[in-house]
Amino acid sequence: MVREVSVKAWIEDPFGRVLMVRHVKGDQFWTLPGGRVKKREALMTALKREVREETGFEVSLATPVDIFDREKKNTLIILYRVILKVAKPKAFRRLEVARVQFHEKIPTIAAESAKYFWKRADKSFEPLFMIKG
Repeated sequence: MVREVSVKAWIEDPFGRVLMVRHVKGDQFWTLPGGRVKKREALMTALKREVREETGFEVSLATPVDIFDREKKNTLIILYRVILKVAKPKAFRRLEVARVQFHEKIPTIAAESAKYFWKRADKSFEPLFMIKG
């Protein structure tokens, strides 16, 4: 059986808060923007499409930083550290997403993959922004 591949975006604001989305359907967990990679679709193309569809933002730069292997669901999730283009988000249809919001800490009602990546980020990701005082 072929493993399903998904991509997720780790997007921080200048204060270290992480952009998350809450889906309309299903468990309605908070999760990182992203989704399934379509057949014959490049990973970066999928990431850019999913971020735009779920948040209205455009990706400027993205670097893979982690992987979550969900063996029980036969899914591999690739996490990208993303920098957005400096612009207002484009209008998007809210068919999938009820809310888009930056969070200082992981919400109580969060997807398994978001919890996994958040825990790993505390120990392994370098801050994107350094504020000197």
